[in-house]
Amino acid sequence: MSQNQNQHSKQVVASFKSKLSADVVAQIGEENFGALELIVESAMSTAVLEELEKAADKVEVLAHDIRSFAEHYDR
Repeated sequence: MSQNQNQHSKQVVASFKSKLSADVVAQIGEENFGALELIVESAMSTAVLEELEKAADKVEVLAHDIRSFAEHYDR
């Protein structure tokens, strides 16, 4: 996980906590907020990796198209 994702997940949970009353925050507890941070960070990582896979697939198709064009150029 990148440091940015870790920091962002902390900010997301802090923002969520700020919308709750002090009683609700106390009932949920820091351990559960820590678990929520991990869940948020994991979700961000999954989304990033899925987008990277899509980009890699596009690059692969483009490389194939370029190779095909080069092989048939000037024939």
